[in-house]
Amino acid sequence: MKNVIVPLNAFDRFEVLKKGQTSFIRLIAESGAYGIEIRRELLSDQDPPLDSMRKEIEAYQLFTVYSAPIELWKEDHGLNVKELNEIFQEGRALGAKWIKVSLGHFQRGQSNLMELNIFLNQHSRIQLLIENDQTLHGGNINQLTSFFESASEQATPVQMTFDAGNWYYSGQDVDEALSKLSPYVQYLHLKQVEDDNGEFITVPLQKGGRHSWEKVMNSFSSEIIKALEFPIEPKEKTKEFIQMITESEALTWNS
Repeated sequence: MKNVIVPLNAFDRFEVLKKGQTSFIRLIAESGAYGIEIRRELLSDQDPPLDSMRKEIEAYQLFTVYSAPIELWKEDHGLNVKELNEIFQEGRALGAKWIKVSLGHFQRGQSNLMELNIFLNQHSRIQLLIENDQTLHGGNINQLTSFFESASEQATPVQMTFDAGNWYYSGQDVDEALSKLSPYVQYLHLKQVEDDNGEFITVPLQKGGRHSWEKVMNSFSSEIIKALEFPIEPKEKTKEFIQMITESEALTWNS
């Protein structure tokens, strides 16, 4: 089943900035990926204009996700309209089907979901995804649940990116997150997080051993789209990790 996406932050940051994200498109496609996640924070002078990058991605028939490190709601709980407009303009140029941001400072009763509805209805060809980040406010289960419940009540067309590892960084319980947020999830970010002498680090996925990323993945349909968001070194191992995920899906499906 071809449903694995490779984000550019899986590769060595210095190499990506030096060579440009475009230089990795062929590798990702030939590794058997379904799509690519372009990272706004990794765009550099080595990358061509976004519409040129789009043509390169389309040549390999890859699905495009655009990830931008912005918060949907500002500290005053208002909608981050200026940056939203910017990233949706960039996303259109890139040919992105999905745009991913963090929640920010949502406050039920103060944050205006109708304003968000109006904005998203003007950009109906792009799906907005909200990811649990590593902050105490944007990676908080109750805050995220409050937002998605409110969005559901207002028929706001948003879905969730469930990052399997970020819950550790924000001090949250993965099982509770699965219990409360699963209905809203459209996209999984798979990573393995380990405690290294009191400091959390993200490491490559490992099979077996009842790892949290496997539990998260197996909590959803095998068809859900997944991203490999962990260090892939060397980059040529991308194909092996995609095959590992595909084999894990097959085992789950047949068990």
